[in-house]
Amino acid sequence: MKNITSKNILLVFLGLSLGVQFSCSDFLEEEPISQINAETFYEDASSAEIGLTGVYNRFFNENCYSMIVTPIIMSTDDILQPSGAFSQFKNRGELLTPSLAPLNQWGKLYETISNVNFLLDEVGDLDADQFNPTPERRTEILAEGHFIRAVSYYYLYVGWGDVPLITFFPETIDEAIIPKSSKSEVLAQIRADLEIAAADLPDVISSYSNDQVTNQVKGRASKWAAKAYLARLALQENDWNTALSLSDEIINSNLYPIASQWRSIFQEPMNSTESIFEQQNDYSPGFFGSGLYGWFFGFDFEWSESALDQYEKPDTIGVTQGKDVRFDLTYTPHPWAPRYQPNKYLPPRLFEDGGIEQTNFVLVRLSELLFNRAECLNEIDFNSNRDQVVEILNMFRARAEDASWQNDWFPGVPMGTTGIPPLNANDFTSQDELRQAIRDEKRREFAFEDVMRWIDLFRWDKEYLKEITGSPTDDHLYFPIPVEEIVRNPDLEQNPAYR
Repeated sequence: MKNITSKNILLVFLGLSLGVQFSCSDFLEEEPISQINAETFYEDASSAEIGLTGVYNRFFNENCYSMIVTPIIMSTDDILQPSGAFSQFKNRGELLTPSLAPLNQWGKLYETISNVNFLLDEVGDLDADQFNPTPERRTEILAEGHFIRAVSYYYLYVGWGDVPLITFFPETIDEAIIPKSSKSEVLAQIRADLEIAAADLPDVISSYSNDQVTNQVKGRASKWAAKAYLARLALQENDWNTALSLSDEIINSNLYPIASQWRSIFQEPMNSTESIFEQQNDYSPGFFGSGLYGWFFGFDFEWSESALDQYEKPDTIGVTQGKDVRFDLTYTPHPWAPRYQPNKYLPPRLFEDGGIEQTNFVLVRLSELLFNRAECLNEIDFNSNRDQVVEILNMFRARAEDASWQNDWFPGVPMGTTGIPPLNANDFTSQDELRQAIRDEKRREFAFEDVMRWIDLFRWDKEYLKEITGSPTDDHLYFPIPVEEIVRNPDLEQNPAYR
């Protein structure tokens, strides 16, 4: 039998397999042929690239990113779910318990972090000359690893707040048993990793022979994606000047021109001009592909009345011509239930030709940075910046008109959307009025995307967020830690709201 090293055991304990799956009995009792030897896997540039691909695969696994986004989106005021499998997230004070905690998301995010830590340790020990003729690729690989670790911790932070902070690959199992770090410590680590990525990644990664293929660009970490997440963190702290500076830097890079047609962001072939970081989906062994279709579509998720009220709608939905393409594309009939579903990630072909698997998810796009700019300008100086802010909002409103939009969900509806009226800067006489206009337009633009609505409500109006989630305390705005994780790690304390 093969000698089992402590590091190989840790790979199993921490869920690290670098994309190769194996059974426990095979691992312990048979001479491995295709298994990875943890002690020798990272030996050259080729293995470093394979390991990095494994890192991305872990983060974009159907039980990881897309599944953590789902309970967060449905916890917002955009979604109505009076009953069903996820209704506890709208009644956290009474229904949400540790036994109902999002277990897969927690575990998969930490699997990703384990993969990253192993990659950083091992690739960090390789000499740059092993990456000839492009020795700088070693630095880029490490920077991509820092980026994925940062966003993994970012979504852990959004979901759980205080979480264990592991930034190295443990040599023993005991080293992996640690208490939670504070929110401020977690945020500091996220920021540090993002700053490394922003400093060490090029404008566009160009080490691949087919690097002009769009999904090689949009689906990988970049300095601009790192800066976009840094801008999110700055907004969270009301650091308007930093958020504005970072957002302007991305906007002025001119690498991500805003999409002239809003629907091109979500419809095939996807990877729109304004996309900065986008999950690339294709056929997969899992029925739901990357997951979001299944998590959203298979349960009782419906539009909330307040979300519906945000849009200018057709006079008769499904009969008369639409006004705002953002509503028309997103409001679709459920195929097997008498209701309408929230949808940005479902092509009309549904199951045909892998339609539910092949729709990408956009994590970061330029529109977010433009909204950052609008919000920061208003907060810094309403009187001086009012006209600029309204100009930004009207740019988004102008995209509501789409003469060539064909709504395949409602046969017979006239082609195109007629558009919505622009805002008049003179109608805004106070910072509060313009602030509300920014928030309303942002809600329309980003409904059901990433964790945008949740993080905005968290920083804009925490009391309202507690009301819509049935949260009696601030601690209820975070998930309980899965029971299995506390059993596995005795130093881990439960979220105070669920003890």
